Amino acid sequence: MEAVLHWLDILLEWMNMMKEIKNRPFSLKVFLAALSLVVVAGIFIDVQRGKIGKDSKSILEQQRFIVVDDSENENLYKFNCENGYDLKSNNFYSITQVVEKNGKMYDGSSDEKPDDRYHLFLYRNVTSAILNLKVSKDEIEQSNFIMKGKMTPEFEARVLDKTDQFSKVRITYNQDYLPIKLEWYFKGKDGLKWYTWSRFSYPYKTESEFNKKLDEEIQRIKDIKEEYELEKENEGD
Repeated sequence: MEAVLHWLDILLEWMNMMKEIKNRPFSLKVFLAALSLVVVAGIFIDVQRGKIGKDSKSILEQQRFIVVDDSENENLYKFNCENGYDLKSNNFYSITQVVEKNGKMYDGSSDEKPDDRYHLFLYRNVTSAILNLKVSKDEIEQSNFIMKGKMTPEFEARVLDKTDQFSKVRITYNQDYLPIKLEWYFKGKDGLKWYTWSRFSYPYKTESEFNKKLDEEIQRIKDIKEEYELEKENEGD
């Protein structure tokens, strides 16, 4: 708030200075006009710095819609491996033909409460290493858009299992400061190295776009169920 009031004072001074310029000789007008541009530029730079102060957690929450690919094989990316989440409304769809929309679960086979399933899937795929990480834009830039993640409950549990020598995580960000890849460092099938855990994209910009995808997935679940019931009826005949 103090910063805002400070720049309001400067802006008022600048406006008064512009009024005075009209009554000054031409050469002085040029000088003062140039000086006023410097003041305006200072305001712009300060605003930009204010934006840089936003942390990765708030940026992700503002983005709101995140799509996760959790397939181990990169060749299967976007091949029926999507998990989409609305971080504000707790709506989501998953590769296991489960959809939650407006507090209602569409899968017909679970007794879990919708919110329980939402958070279970969210923290399994996105993980708290990303959801709870707070780093500034400056920090992300200084790390060349690759951050080492902090240990979190699901990772700490993995560390206790000494067989795969799991020890650290790594998060890659895009130019909008949004995470696009989460990697784990452990001993896998190809030895001790970095393995991709999840990849992230942001195809949905509005709630209506995301809800359209939810409706498509709900309809797909219903179609599969109807097809299954029809097959059972035919078997009975």
